[in-house]
Amino acid sequence: MRRCGWKRGAPALAAALLSLRASPATCQAPPRNADPQLALFGGFGYSVRVTAGRTEEQFGVLQPQAAFRLGQRFQYVVEAHYARDFRPDGFVAGLVPAGARYLLGSGRAAPYLQLGAGFCWTDLKIEEISRRFNFILQGGVGLLGDRGGAGTWMIDARWLHYSNAGTVLPNLGFNAIVLLGGWRFR
Repeated sequence: MRRCGWKRGAPALAAALLSLRASPATCQAPPRNADPQLALFGGFGYSVRVTAGRTEEQFGVLQPQAAFRLGQRFQYVVEAHYARDFRPDGFVAGLVPAGARYLLGSGRAAPYLQLGAGFCWTDLKIEEISRRFNFILQGGVGLLGDRGGAGTWMIDARWLHYSNAGTVLPNLGFNAIVLLGGWRFR
C-alpha cells in the first residue's frame, strides 16, 4: 500500500476549496446603517421585595445607550448605568455591555423586548447588597416611536436586579421596577 504525499493531494484540496467559495451574489449585505444608534434614557425606580430583604428604595436613573443593528429585528445594546438613590442616600454606577433588543413590530411605534447583563459599583449600605462590587441583570419591554427626521422617542419598563452572584453571603439581591423615557439621536 502506497501513501499519497501532500504534493499529490494539494491540487485536489485546492480544487475543493475553490468550489466551496461563496459567490458575491449569494452573500448577504450588511445592514445599511452600521453606525451606532445613540440614545439617552432617564427615569425612576422603586424597589420590589422578592427576597427576605426589607429595604424600600427609590432612585433616579440615567442610562446612555448605544445600539448596533444586527439584522432586521435584532440590536446589540451597550448601556452605562447610573442610579442616584434617595432613601437611603447612595449611588450605583456601572456598565451593561451584554445587551440585546428584539423589535416585535415595525411602523411609527414598534414594541420591543430587551435584556442586559453587566456589573456595577455602589456605596449603598442596605441588607440586600453585601459588597461594593455587584452584577446587574435587567429585562423589560418598551416602545420605540419614530418622529421622522426629528429623531426617535422610547419608553421602557424594566425589571432591575443587583447581586454579588454569591461571592459574599448573604446574597439577597436588590430588585426594582424602573420606568424610563428616552430619546434616540441617530
